Amino acid sequence: MQTLHPSLASVDPLLLGETLIRLNVLPIGTLHIDIEDTSFISNITFGMKTINAVAHSTQHLLSFHLMLANPRPWLEWIAPLRPGWIFFHAEALANPAEDLAAIHRTGAKAGLALNPATPVANYVYLREHLDGLLIMTSEPDGEGQRFIPAMVDKVTDASTLFPKTAIWADGGVDPAVAPALRKSGAQHLVLGRAVFSHSDISRALQAFAGE
Repeated sequence: MQTLHPSLASVDPLLLGETLIRLNVLPIGTLHIDIEDTSFISNITFGMKTINAVAHSTQHLLSFHLMLANPRPWLEWIAPLRPGWIFFHAEALANPAEDLAAIHRTGAKAGLALNPATPVANYVYLREHLDGLLIMTSEPDGEGQRFIPAMVDKVTDASTLFPKTAIWADGGVDPAVAPALRKSGAQHLVLGRAVFSHSDISRALQAFAGE
């Protein structure tokens, strides 16, 4: 069984409040919040006003994926919101061990996110510091965020090199690719359009449970 994390970046912003109400009664792992400000990838998602509103409108824990060139200052704002998980992008960090320690001080589980071109093996030295490793299975906000089949092998490498670390897959994930990701060792799936492009969110989530 894989834990599902719906990503609010894929929600119609005009329906965000209504969607949160619907998600509140569904069995999910966390609400996943991508924070992007154009410093790391060419997109803007949520500011703190929206993030605070989400945090106070849900009973679910939040997982944060900070796609930022300088993510550390955001911890001060995120820490009061009961974060369950916080991921920094490895490519943006000069001293990742220090950054992971800073995440742990918020009370959240600490993770690194890796873009498709970033080798997993480079971060084996951080095994004892990591709670989670998020493998981007599509280019961030690129080519329609299509799933890259070669990333299944990368998930396998991650689960082998990090046997005590929770492996996440994020990017273009749908019910067709979920079984291969599960078999390769991805225990957590971040879901976007595969859930929110459907009118029935509950049924869309059930499609993953029925693999």
